[in-house]
Amino acid sequence: MLIKRRYKHFKRYRQVANILARHGFGYLLDKLNLTDILPYHQRIKQTSEEEQHSEKTRGERLRLALTELGTTFIKLGQILSTRPDLLPKDIIVELEKLQDRIPPFPYEEVKEHIEEEFGAPIEEIFECFHQESLAAASIGQVHRACLKNGKECVVKVRRPGIESVVEVDLEILFDLARLAESRSALSRHYHLVEIVEEFTWGLKRELDYSVEGRNAERLDKNFLQEEDIKVPKVYWDYSSSKILTMEYVEGIKLSNFKLLDELGYNKRTIAENLSKAILKQILLDGFFHADPHPGNLFVQKDNKICFMDFGLMGYLSDERKKQVIKLVLALVRKDSIKIVKSILEMGSLSKGTDIDKLKKDMDMLISLYYSVPLSKINIGEVITEVLELAFTHKVQIPSELTLMAKTFIILEGVLKELDPSISVVEIAEPFAAKLIAHQYNPKNLAKDWAENFQDYFDIVSKIPQKADRILDKAIDDDITIKFELQNLGRIFAYIDRIANKLSFSIVLLSFSLVMAGLIIASAIGRGGSEFFWQIPVLEIAFISSFILFFWLIYSIIRSGRF
Repeated sequence: MLIKRRYKHFKRYRQVANILARHGFGYLLDKLNLTDILPYHQRIKQTSEEEQHSEKTRGERLRLALTELGTTFIKLGQILSTRPDLLPKDIIVELEKLQDRIPPFPYEEVKEHIEEEFGAPIEEIFECFHQESLAAASIGQVHRACLKNGKECVVKVRRPGIESVVEVDLEILFDLARLAESRSALSRHYHLVEIVEEFTWGLKRELDYSVEGRNAERLDKNFLQEEDIKVPKVYWDYSSSKILTMEYVEGIKLSNFKLLDELGYNKRTIAENLSKAILKQILLDGFFHADPHPGNLFVQKDNKICFMDFGLMGYLSDERKKQVIKLVLALVRKDSIKIVKSILEMGSLSKGTDIDKLKKDMDMLISLYYSVPLSKINIGEVITEVLELAFTHKVQIPSELTLMAKTFIILEGVLKELDPSISVVEIAEPFAAKLIAHQYNPKNLAKDWAENFQDYFDIVSKIPQKADRILDKAIDDDITIKFELQNLGRIFAYIDRIANKLSFSIVLLSFSLVMAGLIIASAIGRGGSEFFWQIPVLEIAFISSFILFFWLIYSIIRSGRF
């Protein structure tokens, strides 16, 4: 299947391999046995090109390679930049610079795409449509327009043919991930195939503009009672999976700090409103904007904040939300024991996880912050450090937590520009404490118990039936009990070492006896050591025994179990 797909997409495979080799990653192709895809002259040039790129850091080279590879790989790099548990910091810093900005495609294609999607001329759909795009990215571009009822809107149009390009790239990524896992224990430890599966799910949702529209509606619903937050409306009659039409919002980009100052906006109020909005999304709603950089935020009158671009959103289940609240509170209170407890609740343990060592290392990490005031603590960086430590102890951390940490880091970067005195930690502590008190309120506990009562009742009601099945199997002698002995491999290795030492002793003794016999035979023999038709039996026997002896010793030592 892998070979079939490799030749099906041979042209793109070769293009990917060429770009990787050109940016000094030929050794990866060697490890994956993919150098045969490269043209012969390119294989020869690999070493010289790697030397040529040696003045650039590995992070720079990777960023340049991903940029050249296009949409899918740029998106992959952006997602990996949120995973400090997978990549070292120097590479993450470079991947954060990846820009998903490319020249717009022609208006003629935009017009054709819209008319094909809605089955009518563009003049009948919109009162006016600006031919020049407001912004262009690898997946699509945005145009300003006006509906027939006079309402201003923005129309996001998916780039024609992008879906098939992404589909091919995703198949190639799957192949590379499977190949890497089959040949590298480290790749299996990092679960590369799972990472690609998760990335595929997210990218396909990003390609579907109807998903982005639903994300915007859900976020808007969560802020219905908040006067300080604005989310543009979706015009579903003019939207589909390939086209998204939303309300046009007037405002100042949050990145334009100079204009905000000139027009007299209160940057401290803006910072507080933004902090509370993100904390509400994460801790209360469990549904958050995962890319709140200044380009995706507008400021309106009365310091109201408007969120834009809903392609990348984070999701937290109710259970995960409770765990995150506990983690944030434990971090704020610098309680390393509760931090470890929260991490273990959220992550999945590997066999090699040493919990006592994890607690000790977490103590050392948190001790660095004991004398640091809350206002000086960057919660995003602290969460990232905690997750990195957990990963080094082989605790598998859910990706939504690393995305949440990245969101906090972006938020704190924006706050530094707006008002450095604002601390997310100081705002988060009373927020999280209030939520904890709300969760453990007797009334809410009773409500949770009532909601779970049916599940508990189903479990208890099935006990007699399952017990009856076990008894039936016991009567029919059909019960199989499986035992798994811990450290069985070590026990067998120890037995092997003992057996090898014993074998060594026996062989040494046997060799000594053979040598003694040969020497005695030589001494009592007539005419020296030549017996049986003048053949030097003694010398041949000695050499054969010597070779066999050392061959056996070499085999035992080579096995590593001696």
